[in-house]
Amino acid sequence: MLDPESNRNAVEWKQARLEDAAIWVSVTRRSADQMPLESEESQIARYKEEDAEQQAQRYLLWRDETPVGRLRFYANGDTALLDGLVLLPEAGGSVAAQVVSEALVRSAALNKRHLNATYPAAYIASFAAAGFQELRRRTGMIASTQISLPLSPLPSSLRVRQLSHDDIDQIGTLLQRAYSGGPDNLHPDLAGWRAEVRAILDGRFGPFIPECSFVAEHTLDRFHLAGSIMAHLERNVPRIHHLAVAPSFRHVGLGQYLELKTMQRLQELGHSTVILYVTLGIPAFNLYHRLGFIEAGPTYIEAERKINV
Repeated sequence: MLDPESNRNAVEWKQARLEDAAIWVSVTRRSADQMPLESEESQIARYKEEDAEQQAQRYLLWRDETPVGRLRFYANGDTALLDGLVLLPEAGGSVAAQVVSEALVRSAALNKRHLNATYPAAYIASFAAAGFQELRRRTGMIASTQISLPLSPLPSSLRVRQLSHDDIDQIGTLLQRAYSGGPDNLHPDLAGWRAEVRAILDGRFGPFIPECSFVAEHTLDRFHLAGSIMAHLERNVPRIHHLAVAPSFRHVGLGQYLELKTMQRLQELGHSTVILYVTLGIPAFNLYHRLGFIEAGPTYIEAERKINV
């Protein structure tokens, strides 16, 4: 016999249409899971400007005639991905568990071998109960670009210059070396890192800001970069993406130098605020605190689960 209470609390995924912009944004703004960076009008405009591929990823979660959350679900190779999960406070504790179950069913129906999920830490119990293995925890941070710390001189063998598209391959190599063995080592091969750098510079994450993006070279090694930093706009606010220093050039102040240089250049261009996302527990977290960054959003968990198909 069907449980009437279960039927009453059942949540349905429905593709979010272009005309659902106001509902999508309303759910986003009523939740506590977003960094408050833009107006409601700007969020609606951004929703409507997404391309067809991004539109197809959007789902609203409905209980009867009431929206209780939203998410994105899509596939990449042999992996299904669930992210952008937002639930309203009144949704109830069972909704997250229902989302996990439905995502697993959809992943299996697509014959995917893995389901990767990014979700607020508040939903950890539902994902852990379904066998997800945590990969890393990240949080958003925000700071004023008006900072009084001076640029300390670097060793004379290091030269910092503006980044260019010709640096894509070398930056990819740097990121692979810098993140090897740590929680931010997200790509299995060099091609993955180079593809991500290319996507950042091509504006896939938001308009790239070349004037605020830099690389550091060593005079005796023209084949490998010592460090790099990239900046782009996210929701019309500058975001630092991948501040990286090669292992052999750490502890000489290069990371702080690159971060300060980018923040100072952003201020010169009229940007008063900068954001970034950092993995909890890594050394850079303390650097960002020294530079005035504070946590400005919830902690997100990235996790994965194998699918038996």
